[in-house]
Amino acid sequence: MLQTIPDLTSQLRKDHLKTLSRNVISETWIKGSTVVGNDGFYVILKGLAQPRTPMYKSLVEERSSTATITSQSFHSFTYSEDLEHAAIGEMPMPLGGNLLRPWSTFGTLEVTTQIQSEPKTYLVVTVEDCEMLKISANNYARLKSEQTKFENKQILKLIHQCPYYKEWPTLSICELVPLVKWKKFPPGQVIVESGNVIPFVAYINSGHCNIYRNITGLLRISPRKVKKIRKLVYMGQLQKQESFGEISVLLQAPFTCTVVAAEDLKMAVIKDKDILALDPVTRQLMLQTANPTFGHLTDVSKCRHYSRCLYSG
Repeated sequence: MLQTIPDLTSQLRKDHLKTLSRNVISETWIKGSTVVGNDGFYVILKGLAQPRTPMYKSLVEERSSTATITSQSFHSFTYSEDLEHAAIGEMPMPLGGNLLRPWSTFGTLEVTTQIQSEPKTYLVVTVEDCEMLKISANNYARLKSEQTKFENKQILKLIHQCPYYKEWPTLSICELVPLVKWKKFPPGQVIVESGNVIPFVAYINSGHCNIYRNITGLLRISPRKVKKIRKLVYMGQLQKQESFGEISVLLQAPFTCTVVAAEDLKMAVIKDKDILALDPVTRQLMLQTANPTFGHLTDVSKCRHYSRCLYSG
């Protein structure tokens, strides 16, 4: 049911919705009841309610580095600032057509902390007997915490499995984990072109990349005449549980290869600014253990190996 509510589907992940749907609370409120939406997010199933304060503009202020949320405007109405300071029982019923109807929503999934000097209050009064579904803010906070721990373990495992990091101390890898963001690339997308400094360090979680290099070859125009040409030559692949970009980012050195997604690709990436902001010990460790991608292949060895660069006219 929760996956049919736009205010939820536009802001929460599908896996979160699936888990939350198993912990939904059903509540019944009689006419004239005041419902405080500070501790959860409510969906009205039956009846009408009237907002007493402005409805929240976003379900939750998302602070995680691995997820983003787009603000979704909820129901609101014009009100006087005096309303905030009036006793609940003394507040007049606002007039107008701002009623919350079946499938309307209100409340928040942010947990109100004790240290907030002026916590926001989200109130509605039932105009009729109402049936509502409630998602507890505490349940959502617990779900996010568990999800973050699980994802961090997956990231830690992925980085540790990459060849350059197999001998790294776990504590050093733990410094990288909070910096990771997930990125997906469709087949054929160029991730970095030869001659450019890559803007991130990447750890391949699924899929693989093809590696190409610009090779100078010879094109035979006539028996006595040839001219130089440049050809993009396939050099190999970067597979799942491999990393690339460390040397380019740390030394700000142009990438010597063109990297292209060969299939649907999911990678954990750390932006260059975050890599460069690491402590000197971690940066030095990365420099010592990483190697340039296919850096062992020189132009001479490439031309010898890829003799097909020589064309007959």
